Amino acid sequence: MTQAARTYNHAYTIAFSVSGSRCEDGEDVTAQQMADALKLRVDDLMAKGHLLHAVGSAYDSFCEQD
Repeated sequence: MTQAARTYNHAYTIAFSVSGSRCEDGEDVTAQQMADALKLRVDDLMAKGHLLHAVGSAYDSFCEQD
């Protein structure tokens, strides 16, 4: 019997910003505004070839299979 190769799950972070808020703490920012800003950020990083650098290393990982 062959043993299945282990696979891993990795968590990453990415910084993005949402402009146009009228609240100092950002409480008026909607989920749609966040999604739009995140998409713009990822699209820009991909177009410039900078996504891997911007995201960096995983901050958490775990084995999916034991």
